[in-house]
Amino acid sequence: MFRRLPLTRPPPTCFVFTASPSRRPFSTTGSNLNTNESSSFKEGVSRYKLFASPFAKVFLGAIFTYQVIYWTWLKLEMDESKYIKNQEVATLEKQARELTGTQK
Repeated sequence: MFRRLPLTRPPPTCFVFTASPSRRPFSTTGSNLNTNESSSFKEGVSRYKLFASPFAKVFLGAIFTYQVIYWTWLKLEMDESKYIKNQEVATLEKQARELTGTQK
C-alpha cells in the first residue's frame, strides 16, 4: 500500500559550502580586513565628518534662536493681552462707580 522511501538522503548540491579566499572566518578582527575597501570607505566618511560638527552647531543654534524668539513673542503677547484686559477692567470699574454714584 505505502512505498518505503530510502533512509539516506543525497547531499543537496545547491547548499555546498566551500572555503574561498574572499570569505573571512569568524575569528578575524576589523584590522585584518581588505585595506583597499577600508581606505576608500574611510576617505568617504572623512569627507562628511568635516561637515558634521558645523552642521550640528548651526542646527542647534537655529533651534535655540527659534525657541528664544518664540518664548519672547509669547511673553509679549501675554503682556499685551493682560494690559488690554486691565484697561477693560479699569473702564468697567469707572463706569460702575459712576452708575452707583448717580443713583445715590
